[in-house]
Amino acid sequence: MEIEPDRLKLFELGGILHEFMMEVLKSEKNVDKIKFLESELPLKMNFKDFIISGRLDDVVVAKEDDQKIIIEVKTVKDIKYTDKPNKIHLMQLQFYMHATGVHDGIILYVDRNNLKTKAFEVKYDEKHSLDILNRFKTLHELLAKDVLPIDEFKQSKETIWMCNMCEYRAKCDRNEK
Repeated sequence: MEIEPDRLKLFELGGILHEFMMEVLKSEKNVDKIKFLESELPLKMNFKDFIISGRLDDVVVAKEDDQKIIIEVKTVKDIKYTDKPNKIHLMQLQFYMHATGVHDGIILYVDRNNLKTKAFEVKYDEKHSLDILNRFKTLHELLAKDVLPIDEFKQSKETIWMCNMCEYRAKCDRNEK
């Protein structure tokens, strides 16, 4: 389905803020602490009958202990309401850590109104990562059988707001394939 122009603008703003944050990380102020390795790193995992692909925001090395870290940058409307990492963002980062073998990550939230930031360190959790891979497998099996998956975002007060941003909401509300 076609994405609404206002939503595309938000995605573009997120990209601009991501680029800004990468320039901050690459700046001379951080040269003694951080070695920037890669940005926008494509990722692909092949399974028996499906492929999972994505794009890592950034991989850096903390020079202090020569440790690789994945940084996933997310923009938010108001950072004062961000007191813990979003469950979906954690899942995304866990998948990236599993796929790359880099087992340390940071979710970096950037307020799109004032550029304030909050960062949350995330350690790799193999069980969580395997659960995520099983979710992919289950989703694939349902779609292959032409069965709608459970509308899981509607099942929780914590995630139902995401339905407001989904271009498939009307079809989902009608339980339409």
